[in-house]
Amino acid sequence: MLPRRLGVALLLVALFALPVPSAGHAAASARLSYTWSATPSPVVLKLADRNVRLQPTSYCWQGPVEQVDGGEISTSVCAQGRQPSARDLVTVTRHGAIRFWFGRPGWRWSARLTSLAHPRRAACTVRRTPTAVAPRQFDIKAPRFRGKYRVLLVGHGPEGEMTVSFAWKYGKRPGRCF
Repeated sequence: MLPRRLGVALLLVALFALPVPSAGHAAASARLSYTWSATPSPVVLKLADRNVRLQPTSYCWQGPVEQVDGGEISTSVCAQGRQPSARDLVTVTRHGAIRFWFGRPGWRWSARLTSLAHPRRAACTVRRTPTAVAPRQFDIKAPRFRGKYRVLLVGHGPEGEMTVSFAWKYGKRPGRCF
């Protein structure tokens, strides 16, 4: 039997030796990977507390060449989906730029942010060119005015093209574009 003080001391040492997750630990520790295949990579929004996987709504995708019966074959598929309604969009709240990841190199992206409350107000529709910040990672700069926006993200690359949508609630209080 250990003396009580020694037991308490060992317990405290053990507790302090455990890793303490940081605010972004869950998102940072999750490894993002994609193996080129006949299906497109998801677009993954990298938020502080989690990663949000978005599947494309429309795409044309060229898969890798495979050896089949002594010959080569490549998969190519196109899908034309409808843009989701405002209530069906995945919504993220972010007060700065949004970072996203895509599993293939060499892609270029554009984004159109349209206010869900005021879609025809010129100042509430914004076009952005996401900036590459690391391999396969991009930042979308925040809009000027607070609001809730439909984000239409369009990508073009060696494997084809795709679109993906989500809703971005930007700002802590209602603003001009809410």
